[in-house]
Parts: sequence; structure tokens; C-alpha cells
Amino acid sequence: MARLLLPFIINRERKLKRILIIDDVRDRAAWLKASLELAEFDVVGILAWEQVDERSIQAAAADVIIVDANAPGRDTLEQISLMSTTLEKPVVVLSARNDQQSIQEAMRAGVSAYVAHTIQSEDLSGIIHVAAARFLEHKRLRDELKEAKSQLVERKLVDRAKGILMADHGYSEPEAYKRMRDMAMSKGKRLAEIAEAIIFAKELSA
Repeated sequence: MARLLLPFIINRERKLKRILIIDDVRDRAAWLKASLELAEFDVVGILAWEQVDERSIQAAAADVIIVDANAPGRDTLEQISLMSTTLEKPVVVLSARNDQQSIQEAMRAGVSAYVAHTIQSEDLSGIIHVAAARFLEHKRLRDELKEAKSQLVERKLVDRAKGILMADHGYSEPEAYKRMRDMAMSKGKRLAEIAEAIIFAKELSA
């Protein structure tokens, strides 16, 4: 069993090797870079906050972003939200602030890990892997919620279209559904697309 799982484990670790550092303090960023490289991570770039935008983040093609900031402010949190949600990157914040408000604001912005204490170089690997795992779990939950909402919308469209066919053509509910399903199959479209077309045609004729 262990031999079968090994390639999967290696593959997961390989995906977490590219790290982008965002820090305005040059000496601190240099220490973090050296510590990460000692832990066999690949530091793909170091940016000051004034250099951070969507293009610079995408260009770095990092797997994980580490933000070293003593007091994440509003602009910083907006940038973190962009990294985590829009660009879908795990974000680790290293900060000297451990007050509850700062931590909660950072987590709401999409931070995957908030470390509010002095760290040692040997801590970094564990922090990064935990952050990545947490990010993937939250992404899975967001995707499931999005899919559930989409399915609910589509189900409402189908129900409305069935009602139109039943009222206009005297079909029973199973007959209306079968008509829509047959149309979807013959046209190579999703059932929801057929439902939208039926609703649109009805609205035009009203």
C-alpha cells in the first residue's frame, strides 16, 4: 500500500515548492528566503508591497505566497483577498501582531495560515503544508457550494419550463420532462439550456 501511495505524496509535495515572498523589510525577506531554500523550497521572487498587483503575482507562478507583515492594513488585506480568492493561491501571513481583530480580519481576507509568533526555519515546511491543505479544503467547500447553487438555479429553470409546456400543450409533468430531455439529447445541450430557451420563447410571445 505504501508503494502505491508514494508517487501521490511526492507529487503533492512537488506542487508546493514554488514560494513567493512579500515583505518590505529586506533583511527579514533575505532570512526567510535563505530558510526556505535550506528547507528545499524554490523562492521564485521577493516583492515589496508597492510592487504587488495581479500581474506580478501571476508572473511569479508561485504555489504558496508568504506575507511578512507586522500589521496587515486595509490595502494589505485587499491584496491578500486578491491572491487567495481571485488568483487562488494559499497565503501565509507571518506577523508580530496576535490580537484577535488582526487575526480575524486576515482570515476573512482568505489567509490560509496566520502565524503570530517568532518562527524558526525548521517550522516553515510544516506551516506551508498545513496552509496549503487548509486552502484546498476551503476551495473544495467553496466549489461544492457554488455547484449546489448552480444546480438549484437549473432545477428552478427546468421546473418553470415544465410548467410552461404543461400549461400550453396539456402535457403531464413526466411528458413535459421527457420532451425537454429528448430535445436536449437531440441538440447536444444541457437540460437547463433547453429550459431557458422555452422560458425565453414564452416571454417573447407574451
